[in-house]
Amino acid sequence: MLEKILQKAVSLNASDVHLTIGQPPFFRVSGEIFQAGEILTARDVENFLEEILSPRLREELKKNLAVDFSHVDEKISRRFRVNVYYQRKFPALALRLIAKKIPTLDELGAPPALKKFFTAGQGLILVTGRTGSGKSTTLAAFLNELTKIRPCHLLTLEDPIEFEYAAENSFISQRELGQDFLNFAEAVRMAMREMPDVLLIGEIRDAATMHAALEASAAGVLVLATLHTKSAAETAMRVETMFPLVQRDAIRDLFADEFSAIISQQLVKTPNGRRCAAEVLIANPAARSLIRQGKYVQLPNVMMSGRAQGMQTMDAALNLLGTRN
Repeated sequence: MLEKILQKAVSLNASDVHLTIGQPPFFRVSGEIFQAGEILTARDVENFLEEILSPRLREELKKNLAVDFSHVDEKISRRFRVNVYYQRKFPALALRLIAKKIPTLDELGAPPALKKFFTAGQGLILVTGRTGSGKSTTLAAFLNELTKIRPCHLLTLEDPIEFEYAAENSFISQRELGQDFLNFAEAVRMAMREMPDVLLIGEIRDAATMHAALEASAAGVLVLATLHTKSAAETAMRVETMFPLVQRDAIRDLFADEFSAIISQQLVKTPNGRRCAAEVLIANPAARSLIRQGKYVQLPNVMMSGRAQGMQTMDAALNLLGTRN
């Protein structure tokens, strides 16, 4: 039954599937959610779990009452990002379909300014936005093109691994939380011994990981990561507020020195389907100065005056797509 549900998701070009006891399968297509199929029983859902949970994952689910992992359905040749959790004491599954082919930045409508960083020797690029805004896909497109243009050692730290990169001109090391490493911050620090040129951190969730990412950039690595923030200004503020008050002056200085770009994106409906609208802040003397001073509300002015460098505000991005918030 699970295979049939996943096949249906593929045929619908769905982005997500939601499954739990007492409800039919739900599919999200072009941002809209709808139901299709028969109501699932407790036995149905238990069969799903038996099919996709290894003993290690089942133990983690028992301990934490939730678990994230990737699942490959060999029969339909598709990869899914899976979250198993409990609701009203019953198990539920949320499955995100991973694109079979990594799209290009142009196909995504990602900001052209991103391509400027293909040859960057170091720095920190943050791609931000709400869950489901396409952050992972944007980063995958960027890295897929970078590794073909520029031979390098790409090391990724993910929870879980989503896209798989082809080892053509570059050496690829993809590591998954719980399977290949136990802690993001420590894994970033240990990565320096593995000599990556480019480091992807799937998501920065705490101060220790953020500090490790900034240190990796300062050590000469191009670091890419995601945050759940909705604007460049909010992102810069979020970086500061991750840390205790006594550390914030030093963190503002370090972040101002090391960040290369903040891309804050959302998916919006257009006559041609859902497209990526992105706010772009690129590090320049004005942006670095405002971040050092904590004057985040003035960052939109930098973006408006930096259009020649590829910067833009979210309002400008939405206007280009013919839509607004």
